Amino acid sequence: MVFLEKKKLKGHTYWYASERSLVDGKIKRTWQEYLGTTETIIECIRKSKELPHIKLKSFQYGKTAALLSISDELNFIEIVNKHTNKKQIEGLTVGQYLLLNIIGRCDGALSENAIQKWFDNSSMSILWKFPHKLTCQNFLNHYKYIDHETSKKIEDDLCKVLIEKGITPKILFLDETNWFNYIKKVEELAQNGNNKQYRNHMKQICMGLAVSEDN
Repeated sequence: MVFLEKKKLKGHTYWYASERSLVDGKIKRTWQEYLGTTETIIECIRKSKELPHIKLKSFQYGKTAALLSISDELNFIEIVNKHTNKKQIEGLTVGQYLLLNIIGRCDGALSENAIQKWFDNSSMSILWKFPHKLTCQNFLNHYKYIDHETSKKIEDDLCKVLIEKGITPKILFLDETNWFNYIKKVEELAQNGNNKQYRNHMKQICMGLAVSEDN
């Protein structure tokens, strides 16, 4: 816990910010910062009121940095872009859109409509700069580049990278889920079945997540 501490030396009072913690069963000072005399502190407060208004904001960064590092290690963006035929134009690539979606949803359940708000309040807004907005339509426009065949090629390349790095899972943990939708036309992906929300009369999409014992 940090607290103010004053010391008197030769008739003068000096202020410090100090921290004490329990070390080896005893309370010891673990940190101290000199603040100045009473007059100095008052003068700093007065001068601070004359400065332009400054707004500070903190961001969660550890998880985001870890995911960006993993993406770089796997060459995720490059692999996705290699298998999609989007023209090179200003703005995010297909791989960047997918990675942004992954990072956002690791922070919480986000729809494409909610990602812009999440982005503006995350450390990604400092790390990535681009001219356009993250609208739902922009995400959908980029998802169209990834069909079943393209997805399989991306998956194969990512698996090759993992194997090259010595990650060869012997045990996989599988978690399955499903959700209903309002698709009425005949689709190969959306099918009727037992739905966890008891909407068995509606088409649903099933999804599974496989995780190795090492990850």
